[in-house]
Amino acid sequence: MYLTNFDRFFSSLQWQIILTTAQIARDLNLRAFAVGGIVRDAIVRENQKSSSFPKDIDLVFDGGEQAGIKVAIALHDLFPESKLQIHEKFQTAELFWQGGDQEFAMDMATARRETYAYAGANPQVIATNLEDDLWRRDFTVNALAVELDPQLGVKGEVIDRFNGLQDLANKQVRAIREGSFAEDPRRLFRAARFAVRLNFAIAPETYAEIIATTSSGIHDAIGGARLRSELLYTLAETRSGAMFMLLQKLGALRCIHPDLKLSEDLSNSFRQQWRRSQYWLNLINRLEHKNYAPSLLGIELLLSYLPPQIATQLDLGLTPEQIARQIKLTELLTKLLDLTNLGLKNSEITQNLQKFDTHTLILAGTKCEPAQQRIIWRYLTQWQLVKAPLTGKDLMELGYASGKQMGEILQLLRFAVIDRKIQTKEDAIAYLVSQS
Repeated sequence: MYLTNFDRFFSSLQWQIILTTAQIARDLNLRAFAVGGIVRDAIVRENQKSSSFPKDIDLVFDGGEQAGIKVAIALHDLFPESKLQIHEKFQTAELFWQGGDQEFAMDMATARRETYAYAGANPQVIATNLEDDLWRRDFTVNALAVELDPQLGVKGEVIDRFNGLQDLANKQVRAIREGSFAEDPRRLFRAARFAVRLNFAIAPETYAEIIATTSSGIHDAIGGARLRSELLYTLAETRSGAMFMLLQKLGALRCIHPDLKLSEDLSNSFRQQWRRSQYWLNLINRLEHKNYAPSLLGIELLLSYLPPQIATQLDLGLTPEQIARQIKLTELLTKLLDLTNLGLKNSEITQNLQKFDTHTLILAGTKCEPAQQRIIWRYLTQWQLVKAPLTGKDLMELGYASGKQMGEILQLLRFAVIDRKIQTKEDAIAYLVSQS
């Protein structure tokens, strides 16, 4: 198969950089290839019109040690506006273009072979050729490649060692070789991401191997930065809720903890909770002019399905605030039962809820019953934003002394507004007179 119109897949700047990269590789006596998702997506979209351009471009260079790094350094010299990161141990480099209308990254890798000292370990890298580099990859649809040429753009047919084109046509995610999931648990998460994102099925033999791998317990509670990264990548996906439900069916959530079980109840599933938390967080970001990260909140939502004594001990890089929040969440969910059953005034509910931070309230709001959700929603979007009609300066002009008492008076007025007893400054003054 020839990949025609490959240039249509990129912006003009990206295509200029790709052709320049191919020329640099030729000058260094190296071969340059576009590999993986960029080729897969270009084939899928070849007959489709799209105005969006790729955010990640993966290139591989065949021809010797540190080949990818050599090309990246030369390319950076020609495009100094890009940001260069070198990973010498893995013989790769990344170039980032930021600002303006386009932001994208180019991964410049040396064609390499990887070996693992133990399951889940970082790979040890040896420079080799493209054939070996494709063999080390995860799925057949991600092992497609095209050779780049500075004049022709694409040289020759699509390189397809593992029938990836057929799997692409059949809409299947298939592992390249047996043992890859035991070798690297990240592939469990990647399988779910690609299946849901592309609306593909996982090939039967690959599905069976995943189940066998997760059931063995080899990756139970592995923790670490690599698992945390996979969770964040998955949470950042548009259909992340569906991905996590698939991960649960595959047994891959055991990588977090063997006891982790997400809710599949249609009325309150994890997918609904995650969607609700994102909506709430986006709204709070606008109201409070903050920039809370949804992905980090997503990890906390996942952990909330475990008892706090387990969740707080996992090796997922939780901050002290996140650890404390798991305990506070349990307390808040218990307290919410009382807040809806005791017939409390709005100000009394506010006094209880203002003891908890925004993240804890959002997490609780995604997990509790509708009546309790309405209370938290009103607090986050209305009651916590209420201010007293009078300021400290106003109170001093009325003869009140500054200090602790003034703070208590301002709080009293704020609660009176929340309970709709007062609205204006005149109301507030009359209210204070009535309370004296």
